[in-house]
Amino acid sequence: MICKMWKMLISSFGGESRPLIIRYYCHEHLRVSIIDGNSEKECRSRALESVKFGYVVGSCNGLILLSKTGMDLYDRENRWNKHVVLNPNSKNRGVTIINGPSGGGTLCGFFFHPKAKECRILSVRQSNNNQFEYHLYLFGEKRWRSTKKPYFSYRPDIRQRSLNFETRIDDRPAIANDALHWCISMVGEIMVFNMVTEDFSTKPCPVVVDKGGCHLQHLSVKDNQLCFCYVDRKDQSMDIWILENYTKWSWVRKYVVHLDWDLNKYAPGENFLTADFFLGVKVICIQNNELVLFWVHRGMFSYRLDKNTVKRIRLRKSHMDSLMRDYDWLCGFQAYHPFQSINERESKREIV
Repeated sequence: MICKMWKMLISSFGGESRPLIIRYYCHEHLRVSIIDGNSEKECRSRALESVKFGYVVGSCNGLILLSKTGMDLYDRENRWNKHVVLNPNSKNRGVTIINGPSGGGTLCGFFFHPKAKECRILSVRQSNNNQFEYHLYLFGEKRWRSTKKPYFSYRPDIRQRSLNFETRIDDRPAIANDALHWCISMVGEIMVFNMVTEDFSTKPCPVVVDKGGCHLQHLSVKDNQLCFCYVDRKDQSMDIWILENYTKWSWVRKYVVHLDWDLNKYAPGENFLTADFFLGVKVICIQNNELVLFWVHRGMFSYRLDKNTVKRIRLRKSHMDSLMRDYDWLCGFQAYHPFQSINERESKREIV
């Protein structure tokens, strides 16, 4: 059924050559649409009406995971924790409501398990021993359980917000080689969760990151290989490193994306801050040789890595435009991962 719905979605966009992007914003309730660079298809699921002040955690196999967590403003002991999984091409069918793990936690991953052949959710919370405790939601068994080694010294970067006392993971994991990967800014390293063994570990970044400096770092995936995108505020370019050998953890700087674009042709908005101009770049995804990024107060762009050319991606005007001052909290973009059959997934798996 999911495969059939996904083919219908692809057909409605007129092809699958362009990366698909999730666009979301929340006001009275969460609104979600899928962009292919030429058109925008809004999700009409009624389940979105109940997700007030929620956000998109991620996508897996054509499904989208939404989260609505926080605390009652008048009763801090009354914490609500609600997550929704839905198919964006279905109005009413295929909606799953999931309560968070007992004791709470923040969602930090949504992925397909290569052995169990099912989607799973990873959640993290602070433990009493100054470590972080991790739990998995198993869709087949419809329950939460601790990971095999539940405690680890680090968690993905978070941001906290006074409104509703919310906590949110700051970055989406890059999934490659049967593992989830996050940038950990406090130590300047990459955190890894092996979805098969359920082991946690850290690996060095391909560059020495100044933990006290002002820079952008982002993990992505290109052709099943891990990518590390890095922008320093002092520079006007983005370095893209490719992990050529996962076992040896061997990186190579493959691309340099120059960001000194024509200010007249690609004019920034009125509210951009000059000091943080290049830190407003948000990497959305890399597919084949196309880098899709969103530049806060400037727009969405497609950058051809093989030709060093840039093209603006036109976005439909929406309520999201007025929320850009709160980008990444009330609104944002991320890659939409379509349904793949098990055979397709196995054929694309990196073997090194």
